[in-house]
Amino acid sequence: MRAFLRTTIAWVLLAFLGENLVVPLIDIKGVAPDFTVIAVIILAMAEGSRVGSIGGFCLGVVQDLSVPMLLGLHALCKSLLGYTVGRTRGRLVFGMPLLEGAIVFVATLGHDTLFHLVQSRQQSEAFLGPWLTQAWPTALYTALLGVPLIRIAAITGILRQED
Repeated sequence: MRAFLRTTIAWVLLAFLGENLVVPLIDIKGVAPDFTVIAVIILAMAEGSRVGSIGGFCLGVVQDLSVPMLLGLHALCKSLLGYTVGRTRGRLVFGMPLLEGAIVFVATLGHDTLFHLVQSRQQSEAFLGPWLTQAWPTALYTALLGVPLIRIAAITGILRQED
C-alpha cells in the first residue's frame, strides 16, 4: 500500500506541477515536454497496464475539461498510452537510459500522432504540418526530460521489478 501511495503522489505531482509550473519556464518557441505523458509512462511502468490505463484516463479527463470541443480525446490517448506501456512493463530492463528514452520518445510520438489525427479530422485541419512541427519536437524534448525523471523514479523506489 505504501508503494502504491508513493507512486500515486509522485505521478500526480509530476503531471500537475510539471504542466503548470515548469512548462512555461522551459518552453522553446511553442515546443515543451509533455509532463502528463511522462507521468502516465512512470505510472504504467510502476503499476502495470490496468492502473496505467485508469490513471491515464483520469488525467486525460482533467485535461479534457479545458477543451470541451474535443472532450474525451485526451482521455482516450492517455488510456491507450497507459495500457500499452503497462503491457511492456514485464519486458523492460530497468536502468538502461537509452532504452527508457526510446520508450518515452515512441510513446509520446504515438500519443501525439493519435491526438493530431483525431483532432485534424474533427476540426477539418491539416494533419502533416502540426505533426511534423509539434509532435516530433515534443516527443524528442519529452524523451530528453523523461529519462532523468524515470531515473529519479527508479532511485526513489517507485519503479521496481515486476513480482
